[in-house]
Amino acid sequence: MADILTQLQTCLDQLATQFYATVAYLTTYHDHSPAIPPPSVPSAVPQLKKIPKNPPPAAPTSGTATNTPGAAGGPSGDTKDAAAGPSNAPQMQQQHQEQPPDAPPRPDSPNTFLMRQRELARDLIIKEQQIEYLISVLPGIKSSEAEQQERIKQLAEELRVVEEERSARRRELRRLGEKVDGLLGAVSRGTGISNSG
Repeated sequence: MADILTQLQTCLDQLATQFYATVAYLTTYHDHSPAIPPPSVPSAVPQLKKIPKNPPPAAPTSGTATNTPGAAGGPSGDTKDAAAGPSNAPQMQQQHQEQPPDAPPRPDSPNTFLMRQRELARDLIIKEQQIEYLISVLPGIKSSEAEQQERIKQLAEELRVVEEERSARRRELRRLGEKVDGLLGAVSRGTGISNSG
């Protein structure tokens, strides 16, 4: 498992990707119908009229789903709409044939758009909560600078003690290795060492 900072960086990258995918979906599949101008801002009406309106969504035929080609499951990666079965395949092929390849995709129906908009918002909230959790478990998030300095000193002291023990064990290992070398040398010369245990 990666350390907390790496997980946090990964989550931030994923959040940025989700933001991009959400904005891309919202701008691509919204019908851009004019919003109700705020009554307090009279200059908003000309600005709203400048927004181009996408063509209306295709009317569903024979009760099949109104998924837009290429948008199965939306940018969040869910494929539950795409897995509705092979009955959607003829409709999707028909939509592909009706629409020129360079034309922008047709907007989703209001219900589909609202459902996917909520799903995208939920995904963003979940990712943001993951980031908040990772930040909350970072060491030192709830302690002052003085407490953190004291903890660093304690850890440095523990590290010094462990390092001294390791050095002592190394010296002992070296001494035992020299003793074994001496015994092996004596055995190889055949002097005074018996095989009795």
